[in-house]
Parts: sequence; C-alpha cells; structure tokens
Amino acid sequence: MINHTWGTDAHLAWLDRYREELLDFYQPHVADPQGGYFWLGGTGQPMPEKGKGLWLAARMTHCFSLAHLLGREGAREIAAHGVRYLTTPPGRDTRYGGWFAAVNEEDRDESKELYGLAHVVLAGSSALTAGIEGSQGLLTEALGLIDAHYWNEADGAALDAMDRTFTVADPYRGLNANMHLTEAYLAAHEATGDPVLLERAIRLAERFVEGQLRSGRPEPHRLVEHFDEQWQPVPGYNRDEPAHPFRPYGSTPGHWLEWSKLAVQIAGLRPDVKWLVPAAEQLFAGALADAWAPNGGFYYTVDWDGSPVISNRFFWPVTEAIGAAHVLRLATGKQEYADWYTRFWDFAQAYLMDHDHGAWHSELDDDLLPTTRTWDGKPDLYHVLQATLYAKLPLEAGLAAHLAR
Repeated sequence: MINHTWGTDAHLAWLDRYREELLDFYQPHVADPQGGYFWLGGTGQPMPEKGKGLWLAARMTHCFSLAHLLGREGAREIAAHGVRYLTTPPGRDTRYGGWFAAVNEEDRDESKELYGLAHVVLAGSSALTAGIEGSQGLLTEALGLIDAHYWNEADGAALDAMDRTFTVADPYRGLNANMHLTEAYLAAHEATGDPVLLERAIRLAERFVEGQLRSGRPEPHRLVEHFDEQWQPVPGYNRDEPAHPFRPYGSTPGHWLEWSKLAVQIAGLRPDVKWLVPAAEQLFAGALADAWAPNGGFYYTVDWDGSPVISNRFFWPVTEAIGAAHVLRLATGKQEYADWYTRFWDFAQAYLMDHDHGAWHSELDDDLLPTTRTWDGKPDLYHVLQATLYAKLPLEAGLAAHLAR
C-alpha cells in the first residue's frame, strides 16, 4: 500500500505516476474518429451503443485540456477533437444553436439541458486556458446561451432545461446542474477575467449552500436537491426512481462534498466572504456523519432522517471528498482534514481502483464489490483525474489556471 500522507513528496510523486496510468487507460480509445468521445467499458473498450452525452463530451474536452497543460503527449489533439465536435454537427445544433443533451446511433435527445451546457462552459474555459483552437468561440456561445435562456438574475440561479428551440422551459429546478454551473463560472472567470462570473458563482453558493444551511430546517446539511419552478422544495421527487443517476430521490452526500470544495475555492478568490469556509466545514462534517459507511465509502443518497436510501458506494463522492479535504486543510490548517485526505486515498486504492484493467470501478455494493447497478463501464475520467491534481492546488486558483502558471 502506498503512503498517501497529505503533502508528502512520496504521495505527490505517486499521483504523478498514477495520473499517467489513468490517461493511458482513456487516451488510446476514447476519441471516436467520427466525432465526439466513446463511453468506455470496464476494460477500456468503446461502447458506441451508449451514445454520446453532452456532459461526457464536455468533460473529456476539459480533461484533455488539463492533460495538455500538464505536458501529456497527444493530449492537445484529443482536446482539439472535442472542441471540433462541440462546434460542428452532430454535436452542435446548427439550426437553433446550443447542444443536444445526447446523440445516439438512431436518434437524439433534443432537450437543451443546463447540466451539459455547464460542462461545455467548463470545457471551453479549460480549452481556452490551454490554447486549444476554437475554444474562444465555444466558450462565448455557451456563456451567451446561459445569459439568453437559463440565468435568472432575480433568482440568482438558472433553470434546468429548455426544449430544442429555447421556447419552453422545463418546470423542474435543481441543485445538481446549478452546482456544476458554479464550477464552470469559476473556471470561466479565471479564463476570461470577467468579474460577473465570479459574482454569479457566489450567488449560486448563497442560494444552494448558505440559504439551506441557515434555513432553520433540522440537519440542514442534507441539502434539498429538487425544486419546482417557483423554487419551492420537492423533497419527494423521484421517490419511485431512487437510484436515478442524475436526479435521485433524497439528498446526495457527494454533492455536499462537492459544494464544500467549491465553497472553499470561492473563498480563495474572495476571502472577504466569511461564511464560505465555515459552511464548507459543516457540509464536510455532515457527509462524514450521515454517509461514510462503517466499512468505508459514501452512501449514494440518504433520506431526510439521514438513513441511507441507496447504500451503494459510487466512486465520485470519494474524489470530491479528496478535493474538499485538501482545500479545507489549506484554509483551516486543521490536521483532521489531512488525515481524512489520506484515508480517502487509502480507501480508493483498496477498493475503487481497478488494478487488473485500469481506471476506477464506477460503483461498489454493500460488500465493497464492483457492481453495475446504476453505471455500466468507466465513462468518466473527470472526477478521478481532478482527484490526482488537487494535492498541488493552491486556494487562489482553479485547476486549469494553476496548471497554466
């Protein structure tokens, strides 16, 4: 077992080696010569039957932009491949603008979802920082679409989905897409210098973090995920589909950890906003109390009393916990966060890393054995790649901005 002690030279060197192994898994087969990226299976094989979700195309473009900034051979070409896909059909809707939620072999999902669009902003921001051709236009269009059709200044948040023509809005409002919009706005602020984007990130955190933690609800760290079009909570949403991969019933502790990380990152850019770090600590502590299982890993979702709804352990909450622990250690100086950082990496190495085939298992059952109940394959490089980069991240810069230095 590798010594994953936070901040040590041995751990940092291991991260550099492991990151190359991770990219070795994805880089050879992920780019479809016909455009976009493949969903990869458990051994790294393309699974074209899974189609091409916008979120996946954008995340891969972001990841290989970061890899290019790291000096990875061939990464620039993979990132440029993604920018081309996102600026031409079928990845882009040339009739009405924007991007389809998914393009499949025989059809397409024509909804225009904020979740994917936020990742396009992230991809455009990282690609621009990495100097990838076409990225400026990509980022400009994505930010313009949000301004025109999604962002509501009075609400300090964005709606979740429009129809193809940007005429009819879905009445659903959600935390998940707005959380990723927060991440994207921070990256876009750093790529462009636009202060409005940072202010919007703060407003999103005020609504979804500060507002909920100060709501007076019992255990307010169990963040409400789902709302109606008046932003009234819908706590029973998807009760009949509790394992939904994007809108599950209950509260999602992985999102508490993700918001914890984002809150500290915002504080690094705006240290005058004093509530951010205490809120991040509260969310981190709540995730450990409610969702860190006795045998390790985070429950996917919990009910409003804190009991698990979906007890399977997904890979991505551990990566977000790694990021949150790192920035909280920097922001507070508390040893407990360094200790948890080490514990999370130890768990990942013991159970989540696929030492036979590469990358990480997407999901574990209650016995910490790999399962495909919700996710089949290993489509998502984004969370794990970022986890390998947090250890060198300062408080005052995001990943692409830091690597560009």
